[in-house]
Amino acid sequence: MPIKKTDANSIYTGKLPEGCKLCIKGRKSVLFVTGICHVNCYYCPVSNEKKGKDVSYINERKLEKKEDVLEEIKACDSKGISFTGGDPLLKIEKCLEYAKLIKEDDSKHHIHLYTGSTDKTSTGLKKLEGYVDEVRFHVKSQKEIETLKSVLDMDFNFGIEIPAIPGDFDRISSIIQSASSVGFSFINLNEFEYTETNWDNLSGKGFNFDTDTSMVKGSKVLSIELIEKYQDLPISLHFCPSVLKDAIQLRRRWERRAKNTKKYYEEIDDCLIVKGELSGNVEDITKYLTEELNISKKMYEVHGDKVFTHWAIAEDISENKKVSKKIKTAIVKEYPIYKRLVVEYIPL
Repeated sequence: MPIKKTDANSIYTGKLPEGCKLCIKGRKSVLFVTGICHVNCYYCPVSNEKKGKDVSYINERKLEKKEDVLEEIKACDSKGISFTGGDPLLKIEKCLEYAKLIKEDDSKHHIHLYTGSTDKTSTGLKKLEGYVDEVRFHVKSQKEIETLKSVLDMDFNFGIEIPAIPGDFDRISSIIQSASSVGFSFINLNEFEYTETNWDNLSGKGFNFDTDTSMVKGSKVLSIELIEKYQDLPISLHFCPSVLKDAIQLRRRWERRAKNTKKYYEEIDDCLIVKGELSGNVEDITKYLTEELNISKKMYEVHGDKVFTHWAIAEDISENKKVSKKIKTAIVKEYPIYKRLVVEYIPL
């Protein structure tokens, strides 16, 4: 099969999995079902905030109630969602509850699930038939592939998703060949990433890091070598670079979320929400905005001891020497996530 390239700098053979197509477009949300996992990979990238804890998040938002899932999906205009962790299958009833909620709202919404539970897939996955579309197994050896043959007749599109670990050419080769022979549809080779939580383990094993990115050196080269060698097998291969997840898909999702959630007086600049901040006596500020500047009420909002408005209004006030003595002004730039995170604060 010919090797193709996506506009997100990933390469693949055959047919790209539906979950990957949506991810590349920024149309996929991420549902972190639980931080609990029994596999204990030395390279686990999950943050200390989530690792080993039974907590759930959708994108950057901690779930307080199940309806938060639909709210976030709509805010991001997502057409698909990935169930991940930890290991989602360790909380199978929670997966089922979320999947039913999503499919009942939109039967065409694509759901894929990523799991390392190769020892209990039959009992868990059966409950998810008709709700989850795609299942991706994390495996460490050819032997684990063999244990999964019995589940391939279930109603899912099955794939393998593993990190491309430098120095593991032979081990990954055996996984690719075995997965192809037993009938898996695709294999995702993720660029090997380092994080705050796995840095020590990877350093101790002698891996070399690219300090300009979050990747381990040699992972991309290994992935390309594997794809070139096995491109003619009857299984789709896909190399997913770290930049795709860390920049492209996240950026595209944030662009949509910013557009869908920005207030009337806010603007978008390079995926960030931009607004003006006014501090001082709130009553005096709102009176000045409405009576002196003839600003409509939809052009400002009071939050505690601050008034937020369009950045240009804040800039104009800052240039009025008399008024600026009473009203402190600033331009604020925020990530367009559920709990807005200030990226830049510019006093005027």
